[in-house]
Amino acid sequence: MANAFRPPDENKKSAATTKETAIFIRTFSTAESPSREGARLFERQMASLFSIGLSLDSGKDEPLSTQMQAYCGRSLQFASIRFSPHETSAPATHKDTRRWLVTVQKEGEAHVSQGGRSARVRPGDMVLIDLASPFHIETGHMVTHSTYVDSELLRRVVPDAHLRTARRIETAGGPGAIFRAMNDEMFGMAPDLDENTAARIAQALPYTLAVALSLCDKEMTALPSKLHVFHLERIRAFVRDNLHDSSLDAEMISQAVNLSTRHIYQLFTAEQTSLMKWVWSERLERCREDLVSRQLSNRPIGEVAYGWGFSDVAHFSRAFKEKFDMTPREYRKVHG
Repeated sequence: MANAFRPPDENKKSAATTKETAIFIRTFSTAESPSREGARLFERQMASLFSIGLSLDSGKDEPLSTQMQAYCGRSLQFASIRFSPHETSAPATHKDTRRWLVTVQKEGEAHVSQGGRSARVRPGDMVLIDLASPFHIETGHMVTHSTYVDSELLRRVVPDAHLRTARRIETAGGPGAIFRAMNDEMFGMAPDLDENTAARIAQALPYTLAVALSLCDKEMTALPSKLHVFHLERIRAFVRDNLHDSSLDAEMISQAVNLSTRHIYQLFTAEQTSLMKWVWSERLERCREDLVSRQLSNRPIGEVAYGWGFSDVAHFSRAFKEKFDMTPREYRKVHG
């Protein structure tokens, strides 16, 4: 695609927005917005168009500059986005999010982290992100093609998709090139897409993505069975719903999911971290989100810690600094 941000032909745009069966096209730019409002405006656009809750920080040196051309249909949503340097994070409070994000890097680099994994994504690479779980992206100037894939459809085809997030996948050749070719063609024909065609593309995307994700197999020592994945998801769901409970432990989880504690510990042996270390990491992430929330800026740090299941503020502060390289108070001052 020669220019991802060239506005579509006005006649095509008019047809796309007036036909009931056509995909809706929205262009957005922060160019005319007040310098301090760019990030907030973009956050609101993403929430409105894609029901995604994001937190963007461009730092103090340069306000966020963004151009976006979004394509929104009933079953298919994707966007071309140009960014200035920034950091993006997302909470895990959007349990109703039913989509995964696949980005193909067109220009610039990004560092993506999720689930204890991280990857440096360069032009021509792609990466998968679970929008229902915490993630962090740090970028320079970049252009990306972002496509949203239905989570239920993807899990049917790739049950262990959560193990493949934040992994760099090359698209210059091989399996990754198949997805990139389909993705590029989809963006190229976007102004002419109707809902019937878009729906068929949406159904096909998980299968094409599964081919590209097969490149992750070499990085994974052993692929878990479907039952293994099912149990892990049940455990994660219960933990995330009960992080506020300071008594949360393996025994409580065992009773809730009807598995022995020994089996639960075994399920986590192939993961990036142990069960309780993962629980602590999830709690620390929620605390970090609350500390930078404008709505919670007056809440004492101790209350934030207690609210997410920590019973010792000093212990919480040490763990927070170890994970984020700042004390909770320093982090709130810098990022709040």
